[in-house]
Amino acid sequence: GPPPDSGLWYSLFCLLLVTYALELFVWPSMIANRIMRWIRSNKLTQRGRYATRAKGERLEQCLGGLLKCVSVLCCNKQGGKELKNQGELKDFASNLMEFANNDTKLGIVLSDMYVGGKLLARVQAERRMNAIIGLQRTSNKRGEGSPKKAKADLSTAAPSVDRRDLLGGQDAKRRRSILTLQTEEDGKGCVVVEKNVLTSTNGEDVRVLRLAAHYSIYAQYIYFHVRMALEELLAKDATTFVRDFDMMSPIEHLSLATYDVPHAHIYYANFYNGIAATPYAILLDEEEKSVVIAVRGTLSLEDWVIDLQYVPHPLDKVGELCGFDGKGHHCHKGVLTRCKWMYNDIKKHRVLKHLYSSNSAYKDYRLVVVGHSLGGGCAQVLSLMLRPSFPSLQCFAFEPPGCIFDDLLSEDCKQWITSIVRHEDVVPRVTQPNLECLRDEFFDVVARIKVPKTRAFHDVRAPCADSHLASRNARVLCPKGEIERDTDFYQKVQKFRNERAIKNQTGEVSVKLYIPGRIIHLVDTKGDETKYVPYWASRYEFNQVILSGRMLADHSIPPLVNILRSLNLDDVHEVRTWHADDKDLNDDDEEVHLIVPFSNPQGRVPLVLMIFIIIAFILAMLSNQDCKYVSRSTIIQPPNGGPPYTGKGLNAGLWSYNLKQCAEGESCVVNGTNADGNFVDTGYCHPYGPTFSSTNIYWKSARTFGSLTVFLGFIGIGLVSTATCTKLKKRTWMVICTLFLLVTLFQGLQFLFLKSDLCTEWTHPDTKDMARAECSISTGAKLGVTATVLWFVTAVGCSYMTRLAA
Repeated sequence: GPPPDSGLWYSLFCLLLVTYALELFVWPSMIANRIMRWIRSNKLTQRGRYATRAKGERLEQCLGGLLKCVSVLCCNKQGGKELKNQGELKDFASNLMEFANNDTKLGIVLSDMYVGGKLLARVQAERRMNAIIGLQRTSNKRGEGSPKKAKADLSTAAPSVDRRDLLGGQDAKRRRSILTLQTEEDGKGCVVVEKNVLTSTNGEDVRVLRLAAHYSIYAQYIYFHVRMALEELLAKDATTFVRDFDMMSPIEHLSLATYDVPHAHIYYANFYNGIAATPYAILLDEEEKSVVIAVRGTLSLEDWVIDLQYVPHPLDKVGELCGFDGKGHHCHKGVLTRCKWMYNDIKKHRVLKHLYSSNSAYKDYRLVVVGHSLGGGCAQVLSLMLRPSFPSLQCFAFEPPGCIFDDLLSEDCKQWITSIVRHEDVVPRVTQPNLECLRDEFFDVVARIKVPKTRAFHDVRAPCADSHLASRNARVLCPKGEIERDTDFYQKVQKFRNERAIKNQTGEVSVKLYIPGRIIHLVDTKGDETKYVPYWASRYEFNQVILSGRMLADHSIPPLVNILRSLNLDDVHEVRTWHADDKDLNDDDEEVHLIVPFSNPQGRVPLVLMIFIIIAFILAMLSNQDCKYVSRSTIIQPPNGGPPYTGKGLNAGLWSYNLKQCAEGESCVVNGTNADGNFVDTGYCHPYGPTFSSTNIYWKSARTFGSLTVFLGFIGIGLVSTATCTKLKKRTWMVICTLFLLVTLFQGLQFLFLKSDLCTEWTHPDTKDMARAECSISTGAKLGVTATVLWFVTAVGCSYMTRLAA
């Protein structure tokens, strides 16, 4: 009879089983759907879902998840093990919500951010230029000298000015002062203020600068060198090193002599890095007779989380614990968390207690706390906590964050804290008020753009001389009084500002945080990082984020160490207000290289060339891997002198071959020999085995040239694709043209395969039969010919682009 799994009844039984399965799945789904619809329709839930707090919580979870993904991708080498996403980013998410004001969608995209940022940088530069012009005109009216404070005339165009005559006069040299540009509190203008530089005739200036240069090396070496010096003494997973208290004399292998600091000896180090824990070390400085606490700066994801916790936190309880008056004072919340951990860790291991005990050889050493970046902020707060116990304590913070202490506490710390800031470093300028001011200026600039975005792209990519700032900005931006108020973007910006104004009136007044202590600002007077002038700055100077190409590079600690060590206060400083060369730049000068996808800055020819290259590359790949590069026919001569006969046909490629088989229904043997006409391709490619191992030089050369063709063609794709995004120089196009000529040559040299053993004479290693072969080009060779032509056409096109770029 029929099998049990066939027939009408079996089909109906299967259908019944499927129906039961659907019922089991559909009913729970319908019930769950009704429950979810009821929850979503509930008004209380609806309000809570769109509340600002709920949005902040979702943003916090997204940021935490993003950091966790980065940690996983880096295999935890950049930290992230302690990121639990349990409130670490709550304050930052809240501030970001307030900063972005999520209630109003402004529709800003990445291209708007780039163009607006570049134009805002030029507006800032024009503002500073107008201040200098106003100073010059004021000086000309007074006859000589410069005022203590001269406000800029913002409506004045920038004439041709000799900067050396402007600020390099003998009177300024005699006063040993520098004229600096500062942003007004409202951010709408600049003022020129005269500041005192550090001089060799002032003993305090010399002492502070010498100590800053001396202790800066500790702020640099705490990142890696201290751990490397203890590598042999620490176990694999150990994070803490404590020197034996009985071994108080200097020990060679515990010093930093390997790194040219023989007077520094490691006493204690803790390299554990978590949300609250930060790596730091305690060293003995024999040269300056001091105990140095060096705190590491930002290096891990946990450090970035602490950087983002920049909200003010009261110091009342910390002050009671440590012995200072913290009532009414505030500091950086994340930095305070780190300093509490360090304070307790030092107390737990009794490090300073042993060093300053009555029988210690170091009891008369001065305590110095140093750090860079986040480590600098930690050094400042830790020095406040330790100073009641160590009144002679000194702190040197190199490029610290700009939001550490409140105003009054920052002033009180001048007795023991010295902060060093390099030129246009962005970190000391990143505060919540500064970021909000930058945001408002950005919106103003975007609203003032009066040309299409593509034209603005090309304008901001070209360099702009200082003397052309006003004219170049006028091409792209309209005056503030002429902004079109009927545009959708302007209406959204106004709505955004109204919402912010209401929130500022109803919300709590936030405490402003500043850089504490005395501040030494290193100004690059020539713009080429060869000459710096140190002057005593005010914490109120850093009230604006300066957008420039150096804002991140100026934060690096190794160059700062070299600058401090090379400063010579006896030099006569020539102050320059421009950072361009003496000759003015023309608007037609070479553009700055910027990658804007498919902007085609050099026309559509590179795009057409890109299409040709991709097709040629695909054809070259297929030709290289095809097992039907040539079709071979053979005449086989037996070794015993028998009559020759026709062998089986073979399709041969550079790396594999394809045998032929007898056609179905046909006889492949005619008169005792193989008949080529009765064989067809098998359709399967086989890699060459040991039988074909004795390849000659032609075969190897063809393979080598095939690999080089693919490799150089891939490089050519990358080079020409950049030409569709940015403007390339003439020399670059010459290199690309030469590259594709080589690719064309290598593609053609693959036909050396026709001279190989497979296409001439070949002896079978087993039967010793001599095979005389003739090869004709097949699919792979034809693809190679087409690719050769396309490579050559591409080379000609690149030669054409070379002439256009001249």
